[in-house]
Amino acid sequence: MNFDYDPEADAAYLAITQSDTLPEKQISAITTEGMEGEIEIDVDENGRIIGIEFVNASLILPSDCFRN
Repeated sequence: MNFDYDPEADAAYLAITQSDTLPEKQISAITTEGMEGEIEIDVDENGRIIGIEFVNASLILPSDCFRN
């Protein structure tokens, strides 16, 4: 697993697999309580989760996630 955060976009991505292939589809518009952020799940052609994106990450993830 690999976690990356882009402070300029305030977006984070948790790559679950080390795949170079693009996601086959994306499950999106999962909103968090209070509509503060959005979670998008990337799946491969077999329906396996390959990554999770967090939009407005600083509002929905614990601050521990952003420490280097």
